[in-house]
Amino acid sequence: MSFVSMTSKEIAELTGKELNHVNRDIKIMLEQLKVVDPNLDSMYKTVTYKQKVGFGERDNKMYYLNKRLTLILTSGYSIQLRTKIIDRWQELENKQTKL
Repeated sequence: MSFVSMTSKEIAELTGKELNHVNRDIKIMLEQLKVVDPNLDSMYKTVTYKQKVGFGERDNKMYYLNKRLTLILTSGYSIQLRTKIIDRWQELENKQTKL
């Protein structure tokens, strides 16, 4: 990833939400913001990966969001969940400045 980002999987883990719910919220947010093509800028990217389900696998999508989109997404979450996201962004930015 060429930009500092947070994944939808990490957002789900930090907030205790289901990944498919976070992905649904991201898709709705991107549609409402009229963000169409992930390859046009460094706002977000998507990847598909295999997830183990029972005895098989299924394709699952994971979003990589920049800080702005992450904060827009989580602004509707509870104060405790927003705090976890903001604290994690501060860690990511501090790590980036040390590189």
